[in-house]
Amino acid sequence: MSILDFMLLDITIVTAFFDLGREKWTPEQGFTEGFQRSTDVYLERFSNLAAFENELVVYTSPEFVAEVQGRRRGKEDRTTIIPLPFFDLFQDRRETICLIQRSPEFIARINPVQHRNPERVSPDYVLLTNLKPYFVLHAVQNGFVRNGQVAWIDFGYFRSAEQRAGSDFWQYAFATDKMHLFGFTPYRGEIALDDIVANNVAYIVGGCVVGRKELWASFAALTNRAAQELATRSLVDNDQTLFLMASLYRPDLFDIHLVGVEGWWDPFRYFNINAKT
Repeated sequence: MSILDFMLLDITIVTAFFDLGREKWTPEQGFTEGFQRSTDVYLERFSNLAAFENELVVYTSPEFVAEVQGRRRGKEDRTTIIPLPFFDLFQDRRETICLIQRSPEFIARINPVQHRNPERVSPDYVLLTNLKPYFVLHAVQNGFVRNGQVAWIDFGYFRSAEQRAGSDFWQYAFATDKMHLFGFTPYRGEIALDDIVANNVAYIVGGCVVGRKELWASFAALTNRAAQELATRSLVDNDQTLFLMASLYRPDLFDIHLVGVEGWWDPFRYFNINAKT
């Protein structure tokens, strides 16, 4: 491996926001307490992501375009917004997820404590989390990414400005021959895949992934393979499980950086040359 494998490439950020009706995710509607969230909360949190000077690509519904533009004011030359009719797309995949979530076999296999979590009752939530690599690959293939590295970051990832670690520009010399995931704990096969899904065990941070733009096609193919494998077993799950499975299919393609059980925002503290705190 040469020094060229650790080039300091600027990072394009890709994200997406579609209103999944989370404002109504209440216990009365069949969800676990604490998952309710309004669109205003998401947009306010997005302001913290939008403060980065990085090139940013946002997929969203037409009704949120103006809100996104307003939060990127002054950075128009580094901002691409793609309006999409999300709920009119991917219907076959959504129907597959919905059928599995409602199947007696799936319900019987899930830990009863997890029955009311979004991964178990919201097909739109599972669909959107499964499509994160798709959106990044779409941005790459359509020329929306001008930088060598590209990352997915969740739209509402930063709950406060402090979680950006004092930085307004995310930049780090990630190894260019790897996809970079961030993990809470190493996975050594101690829990079977079915039990990971059944008990909602998270090994990988789903909200932040980064890699050289040429590698995202491979990553998207691996996560699609993971979703298909789960479906053949009458299972569905969110991005965290798909990313773990992808890393098991091709361990040579991935660096998994451990951030600890409370390390959701560590990528921007310890993997950012501009971090100040």
